[in-house]
Amino acid sequence: MKKNLKTQYTIRDIPEFTDSRLRETAAMEEISLNQAALQALQRGLGTGDHSVRYRSLHSLLHKKDEVDHASWRSTLAEMDRVNPEDWK
Repeated sequence: MKKNLKTQYTIRDIPEFTDSRLRETAAMEEISLNQAALQALQRGLGTGDHSVRYRSLHSLLHKKDEVDHASWRSTLAEMDRVNPEDWK
């Protein structure tokens, strides 16, 4: 019988922003920090059970009830604005 061998890592010097984002993700998904880190690592390496396919900005957002729709509309409208100076 073949065992499912797993390896343990210790990762040092994690940037503050990465740590904050990982903790935020773990809290939002109600999973452990370890599980959030494993999922992020697997997604980044493309080795997870499910590949992530981003089809729109909406799929990148967190929970629907936490989205500030007015801010998104404002941001997207700003992206559509053309600066004539860029086209000279």
